[in-house]
Amino acid sequence: MVSPPPAEPDVIELAVPTGPGPRTPWREAIFWMLAAAVLLFIGILKGINLVIVMAYLLAGLWVVNFLLARRAVSGIAARRLPRPPVVAGAPTEWNVEIHDDGSRKGAWTLHERIDEATAAWLVVRTGAPATFRPRIRATIPRRGRYTLEPMVARSTYPFGLASRAKQLLPGEELIVLPRPARVDGERLRAWLFRAWAGRDEERRKLRRVVEREAEVHGLRDYRAGDSPRRVHWKATARRGKLTVREYEDSAPPRVLLIVDPWLPKKPSEADRANLEAVISLAAGVCREWRRAAGARLALAVAGPTPWSLDGPPGPALTEQLLVGLALESGGVTGDVAAALGGLTRGAKAAPALVLSSRVDSPMPEAVSKVLGRKAAFVPIGPPAEWYQFT
Repeated sequence: MVSPPPAEPDVIELAVPTGPGPRTPWREAIFWMLAAAVLLFIGILKGINLVIVMAYLLAGLWVVNFLLARRAVSGIAARRLPRPPVVAGAPTEWNVEIHDDGSRKGAWTLHERIDEATAAWLVVRTGAPATFRPRIRATIPRRGRYTLEPMVARSTYPFGLASRAKQLLPGEELIVLPRPARVDGERLRAWLFRAWAGRDEERRKLRRVVEREAEVHGLRDYRAGDSPRRVHWKATARRGKLTVREYEDSAPPRVLLIVDPWLPKKPSEADRANLEAVISLAAGVCREWRRAAGARLALAVAGPTPWSLDGPPGPALTEQLLVGLALESGGVTGDVAAALGGLTRGAKAAPALVLSSRVDSPMPEAVSKVLGRKAAFVPIGPPAEWYQFT
């Protein structure tokens, strides 16, 4: 009979050790067997039987430790439960399920490892079947691709002279998503309408794509950036302060997001910080814009290897967008036409927003030439009215 899991699983912190790491048992084993060899040599040389017996005893204890350690990690199985997305700089927890068939007694240590960060959990086997669900907690500071090393159960039971390990789970790839900036979707749409100046028909087209006002959803206080057309004058006169209407969208809004992940050949820390900031802002726009029901966002990244991604609304594509941004390493600006070439005509017809890691980026002009219209441009700098970094 399998015992029920604990109500509150143990939490194992995945962290880089700050002090010297644990010594390998093979070090003790080498000295132990060296001492046995020295005793055996002296015993044979001097003809002292008691010393020879002591040498055999030391060697026998190592053999016994080796066999018991191997038994201590037998009959153990594991599986990783579904893991939530891992976001850079944010603590993330996931569970693993360990099953002990209860065929052996002993003690072993569970090891979960990502690069130099390690989590270890000691388990004492009682000889009875049991299921454990320890929770792994990790905070990974930077986005990108990591390797979750194979999960290992290791035992030095009972004397610590010999170590035996058993791989419970294979290694797997871990994608750490960029930490998204905090974006106000309504203010972003209002800002886009003001920034995308051009001909009257372009403004009318942008208003249809960005605002899509249908029916009044409610009233709220005026905020900087709200359109004067939304002011509800009767409510303003009654309340004594500016009040604006909130609308429900009658059709899903669309936007074309173009990212310039520029880095010089010899980037400084400031250049790398600007790249991380533009990736964070792009991730925030992707997550916030696609949060609305039916919203569409096409992403084009004009880096050294240009790529683009578009698709139907839904969380699956949003995660693909964030994964693509997580793996973007940046570099010399690539071909804008190549980045936009894989998008549909409808995606390229949406209002364009260009994000760049440099103020003097040529990307807005290049986008305007390809699309035949002006694109809104946001270089990385102090937070604007519609976004801020977390």
